[in-house]
Amino acid sequence: MKRILAVLFFCAAAAWGADEAKAVEEAERGWARGVTTNDFALLEKVLAPDLVYTHSNGLVDTRDSYIGNLRSGKSRYLKVEYSRLQVRLITKDVALTHCRALIVTLQEGKENPANLALLHVFRKSGGQWQMVAHQSARLPQQ
Repeated sequence: MKRILAVLFFCAAAAWGADEAKAVEEAERGWARGVTTNDFALLEKVLAPDLVYTHSNGLVDTRDSYIGNLRSGKSRYLKVEYSRLQVRLITKDVALTHCRALIVTLQEGKENPANLALLHVFRKSGGQWQMVAHQSARLPQQ
């Protein structure tokens, strides 16, 4: 009987983990969709109010300054194309995503493609996964 209960417990835990990982991935992809379509309502949903967003050039934004730069047109994302997206659940309310992506921005009227490694930290708050930290690094040219 104890073995059956243990198996049921592990199966339930695995199912919970898969569901949570899927929800984190949806939040990750929500960020990408939000920045490429200027969906500010979506961005306010998936980006935490205390977000620390460190760009690959070392500049740091808050949620308000990041969304503000998108609203004003100072920042413009044309594409976020993932080549790898991995979710790692750390606790019941903290998760990491490690991604590789081609991100194309528009700077001074010119497309600026960048192959980046992204590390995102998500926190579950009020039943919603939100990004609390972003760190990106440019990958070497291949």
